[in-house]
Amino acid sequence: MTPQQAAQIIEHLALGVDPRTGEVLGEGDICTAPEIIRALFLARNALLPPPAVSAARPRKTPFVRNGVELPNVGKKWSGDDVDTLLRQFEAGTPLGQIAVQLGRTDGSIVARLVHAGVLPDRETGYTLLKAHREEGGGEHPPPPD
Repeated sequence: MTPQQAAQIIEHLALGVDPRTGEVLGEGDICTAPEIIRALFLARNALLPPPAVSAARPRKTPFVRNGVELPNVGKKWSGDDVDTLLRQFEAGTPLGQIAVQLGRTDGSIVARLVHAGVLPDRETGYTLLKAHREEGGGEHPPPPD
């Protein structure tokens, strides 16, 4: 018997099924007690190899939107980046310009402002982006020097 076969038998028992017949175990069966079920699942997990963890592959090419490279797309926000975002927003810098400065998408800027409680919802942020574009701000301003 392989560890995988043993794990399958234990899993059936933990699920309240007789592994030989496929019939549901009776209500009074020892394998239906909560502490036994937990122990059976622990035993099953110990027999199985750990799940493969897919290593995050680095992006092969930089993320480019509308001709502007955004190097921080998909990366975790640092405290400094959040501070910069909040300072720039409070100073009235257009969201698209902040996005380019931080190397992020417009959507991530809006989402982070909502997360920080500065904007009530994403719709408000997208309205701000649209208003700037209509004022002639374009899709994305040129990157800062």
